Formats: sequence, C-alpha cells, structure tokens
Amino acid sequence: MNIVNRNIVWTKTDALIFDMDGTLWDAVDSYCKIWIECFRRFGIEREVNRRDLIGMMGKPLLDIYFSIAGPNPQVPAEQFMPQLEHLEIEMMPLLGGTPYDGVVAGIERLSHSYPIFLLSNCGADGLNNMMRHIGITDFVTEAVTFGETRLQKDENIRSIMARHALRHPVYVGDTQSDCTSTHLAQVPFAFVSYGFGTCDSPDIVFDTFSELTDFFKTLER
Repeated sequence: MNIVNRNIVWTKTDALIFDMDGTLWDAVDSYCKIWIECFRRFGIEREVNRRDLIGMMGKPLLDIYFSIAGPNPQVPAEQFMPQLEHLEIEMMPLLGGTPYDGVVAGIERLSHSYPIFLLSNCGADGLNNMMRHIGITDFVTEAVTFGETRLQKDENIRSIMARHALRHPVYVGDTQSDCTSTHLAQVPFAFVSYGFGTCDSPDIVFDTFSELTDFFKTLER
C-alpha cells in the first residue's frame, strides 16, 4: 500500500465505488469470444485477442469498437453495438470471469462498514451478471453501467453521490482513464496495481484486494 495524497482524510470515507474489469475480476478471454462471435454474425472472420482488449478496458464500448474495427468499419456501429450487447447478455452468464484473490470475501467484509457501489463502462447487464456469477449481489447497494445511463464515468459518479447523499466516496479502479474520470468528479482515486492498466496520479495504491480491504476496515470512522 502507498498513500500518495497526504491531504485526503481517509477516515471521512462514506462509501466505496468499484470498477469491474481489472478491479474485481478478469473476464477478458470471455469478452474476446463475444467480440469474435459478433463479427461472425455479420459475416466477418476477425480475430480478437487479449492484447486487443486489455489496453481498452474501462473505455466505452463504442471506443473499443473503433479501435478494433478501425475508423471506417465494415459494419456501422449502430448495427454492431446492439448485437454485441445482445450477445454479451446471452453469452456472459455461461462464460463468466475469474474474481481476483480476496474480492468476494473482501466485498462482504467492506459492506458491513460502507455502502458498496459498482460503476463500469460495460453494457447494461454486465455488472448484474458479474455480481451473480461471483456471488456478491447481496452486498452491493447499487450497480450503475454506461449501458444503462449513457453517461460518462465522472457523470455517473456524481449521480451516485447525489442519489445517496454521499460526501466522501472513494472510487477504486485500475486504469488512468478511471483516475481521470474520478478526479473530474472531485473524488479520491484508489488504484489497484494488479489490474490491467497503469496510473500516474493515484491518491492511494493497493497491490492486492486484501490490502485494500484491510486498510478501509481498520480506519477509525
């Protein structure tokens, strides 16, 4: 653990908001299969591998599509994206992902001290599927996705704060884009270094989920 921003009073934390991919679980191999199948549905044989997706995790699905298919794709985005979201709803419950060590037990422990929120740029059913798959649904106050709101991550953070009267939440993620969005919402950012990305301006860094859990559980509140 490394506390970078010494000006933050961590004991004031009144909620924890978690990213999904690279923070709570790794489902990249499953996403690759869904993307490949979606291209096939349009008659396109295109390989999509971990390398294609890892660097894009946390970004809106539309940005990922243009990164994979190019700026002038064979299939218009307005046709491809609904099919992709349909396939994710159909395939992900079977494919699933693998939670990182300590996540399931840690979320349960933290839920006894803090409201737990999930916020991801995934499709509308992505968070619900992940919660069901790893068994944390009962510990989560609200799960918010870009697929439902069509809002950017900083806007969704502000919306969660307004709905639940939060004053000092902390957002937990694994990429620089997570950090940038969190700071746009004027919220502290906790970076988990075991995830998919890097970050040059975190407020606190955790190397394992258990380390994060222990830190927030031992704060005097």
